[in-house]
Amino acid sequence: LHTADWHLGKTLEGQSREEEHDLFLAWLLERVSEHEVDAVLVAGEIFDSGMPPQTAVHRYFEFVSRLRERGECKLVVIGGNHDSANQLEAPVPVLEYLGARVDGRVKEEPAERILLLPDSETPRVAIAMVPFLRDADIRKGRAGETSDEIRKSLAEGIKKKYEECAQTLDGLSCPALATGHLTVTGMRSSDSERAIVGGLGDVSHRGFPECFGYVALGHLHRPQSPDEGRVRYSGSPIPLSFSEAEDEKEVRVLDVAPDGIKDFSLPIPRFRNLVQLKVSFDELESRIVEFSPDASELTPWVEVVVEGAIFGDELSNRVRELAEGKGYEILKVVR
Repeated sequence: LHTADWHLGKTLEGQSREEEHDLFLAWLLERVSEHEVDAVLVAGEIFDSGMPPQTAVHRYFEFVSRLRERGECKLVVIGGNHDSANQLEAPVPVLEYLGARVDGRVKEEPAERILLLPDSETPRVAIAMVPFLRDADIRKGRAGETSDEIRKSLAEGIKKKYEECAQTLDGLSCPALATGHLTVTGMRSSDSERAIVGGLGDVSHRGFPECFGYVALGHLHRPQSPDEGRVRYSGSPIPLSFSEAEDEKEVRVLDVAPDGIKDFSLPIPRFRNLVQLKVSFDELESRIVEFSPDASELTPWVEVVVEGAIFGDELSNRVRELAEGKGYEILKVVR
């Protein structure tokens, strides 16, 4: 099962997302049992920051232990650009005992990047573990480089890491998939994503060797694929900003057979509706009075974008007064 970009510890306009994350993780555990999942693969961004709150760390370890209680399902995690590699890898001896493989940073030796499941003696799938690649992982900078030269050097360095993994797989008879946490050229972003090296690290989907029957990516929060399926972002499990309010969130389930890999979507329920309401200043009162977002398990959150508002008007207070008692919460008012 391919998922990514959990961002445990994330807030939105100062509001905690813990309830949504708890509901998602409980839902995920049920899907693991329902679909007899052998491994849960998280393609980066377990946490929202390199120093997550202890509640987020507790939530992560609680999931690890609950997953272990459900049998032999493995947890496979790569680090993202928000994650601290040191923090992810500090508990590795304990996590390995619990059936988890966590690579916060890329292994130097290509052979060490390959994870064989269920084991190395009778492998049914090979996974190339390629976490977020920092500048120092893939190139040596030179004085006076232009942005175009840096961009080209980064793309070539990323491509080389995957080619090294592919070469290591020569002679292996089982299907292979790769992981990654990066930006593929031409994909849709949202305003909740942190730019990677100033946007200079974009790569073409054609740069992933053909030996990988599936490339499980993280970083972009919208589920999408540049090539109709082989290279795919699962997206984040909850909308992390109002720009993702209309996105249909999902995880991907991969069926690995000797002749290849097939995948399908499992839609994630909307535990809390996020809604963008765009109104003109003249229609503000009537639109707010009649506005009623779809119900969700948790109270809907709304961002109101007001066009033509007069500066100096107490807009935020006015909108919140109009919405009082309406069954949703105004989180943000944008002039």
